[in-house]
Amino acid sequence: MKAVAVVAAPQGGEFGGWGWWGLGAVGVLWLLSVFFSFLDGWKMRKHSFEEQVEVFLEDLRTGAVTRRGHIRLNPLKYTKLTEKDADRIAEETGYHRQNFGTKGQWLFFRPDPGEELK
Repeated sequence: MKAVAVVAAPQGGEFGGWGWWGLGAVGVLWLLSVFFSFLDGWKMRKHSFEEQVEVFLEDLRTGAVTRRGHIRLNPLKYTKLTEKDADRIAEETGYHRQNFGTKGQWLFFRPDPGEELK
């Protein structure tokens, strides 16, 4: 005796053709973003430590500021800089790094001159 399982779904309840296209487009965009972040690091691997420090400082000075006042940098781009190097270099230029809730990114901010750090 064979047992057959039947799953009943309401009409129109299946994932439509446009849904697969949308899901595929999101997947392609995600893969492209991963590829381009890898490509940034791949290009930077040829630079010396001092050249990467200069690029890091330039990105720190000209980086887009988020609505919370942080400058977000991708650590994968700077292949020869460690977190400690980035902290030290940023401290020398007057920036501080947020260490929590960064989701793998480096978040730097410049404290207000009238505000005391605690």
